[in-house]
Amino acid sequence: MDIKELILNPNNFFKNLVNREISLKEPFIIVLIFSILIAIYSYYTSSVMFKIFPPDMQSMLSFMTIISAISAFIGGFVAWLLIAIVMHIISMAFGGNGSFKRTFEFTGYGFLPNLIALCITIPIGYYFLSNVHIPALSMEQLQNPIVVKMVMKQIFPKTLIYTNTLIGFAVTIWNLYIWTYAIKYARNLELKKAFITALIPTVIFGLYQLYSLIKFL
Repeated sequence: MDIKELILNPNNFFKNLVNREISLKEPFIIVLIFSILIAIYSYYTSSVMFKIFPPDMQSMLSFMTIISAISAFIGGFVAWLLIAIVMHIISMAFGGNGSFKRTFEFTGYGFLPNLIALCITIPIGYYFLSNVHIPALSMEQLQNPIVVKMVMKQIFPKTLIYTNTLIGFAVTIWNLYIWTYAIKYARNLELKKAFITALIPTVIFGLYQLYSLIKFL
């Protein structure tokens, strides 16, 4: 896999790849690494957030932290499958032709920007979260949404949220750029139709990631 060409010239990358035998190995590795990183980040952020709970609840919350990490890991592969399904279905309306396995293969490469972004956001998140003071709240305080929100703002400062939001926006545009050419060659579509096909799931995926960030504001 020529990562440089995938990043700089996805049109040429998929144009060359479409003539080769379908292989899920390389996109699987991309999504696997992405899923591992997002699981690690989810485990770390959950561990930090759960410190606001009383000490007697920490043993139970440690289990929930593991569940959160496992869910995040599985979520990476689920996102890959759903995006491939949505693109494949939408492309049918434009007369696209080609196997779903090819669509699944090519959409997997589109997660490379997300993988690269995590390599940036994880160190940034660790820098902010490792230096924050986290007060343990009583059960009465935990039942007060205003108090909980104030503490969450201390844990996740606006600088961190805005930085991650900006990176997330850039990644969404990058996803769209790669997925447009991915579905163009996977389903033999015109560029305009490929763009529309890629736009819908990309926007949904991007909005979901954005919601995950701004809910802390």
